[in-house]
Amino acid sequence: MKRGLVAALALAGAAPATPGIDGFRGGHVRSPDGRWTVSAVAADPDRTMRTTAWLQGPGVQHRPLTRFERYLDVRWLRDIGKVMLVERTTHFARIALRTLGPRETGPRDRVQADIEQGLAGLSRLGTIENRRIAFGTLGRDTCVLAEESGLPPGRAEGSFIARRAAFRLDLAAGRAIRIRACPNATID
Repeated sequence: MKRGLVAALALAGAAPATPGIDGFRGGHVRSPDGRWTVSAVAADPDRTMRTTAWLQGPGVQHRPLTRFERYLDVRWLRDIGKVMLVERTTHFARIALRTLGPRETGPRDRVQADIEQGLAGLSRLGTIENRRIAFGTLGRDTCVLAEESGLPPGRAEGSFIARRAAFRLDLAAGRAIRIRACPNATID
């Protein structure tokens, strides 16, 4: 009975398809090879709504990766020695790439900054109230469809406007490159 309910929720989009950690309950996600773990303790709602995700593995006791609020998707990128962390709150999503090891190595992660800069170049928003991200595939590459919405410049109320763009993720370089479309990615 329990398995059927979880499967039904996943199909309905109510449960995330990617393993992750609920910020209010805490938890951990192990890499498929069992060598690495990303974990977090439950956030204390009396003190803060955020908690810290930690990395543990070979030669790494307890390395802080990122602070997050509601939910953190964990995507293992073992072939390039990284983990992708996707923070999802009620209104915002953001991506961070972290090296599997005791410290960050290689190029600086610019994925989220590239997405924000690419969206900002489309049109102006007075406020950014929502940012949503959906993943897709572009051949062998991962891509994202990103959308931001908010009020027009100079407006304190009224109807939201939105801007949307697709990006190919160069995960090894830690960059997001603007493209025409991201197949199989939809934001309703």
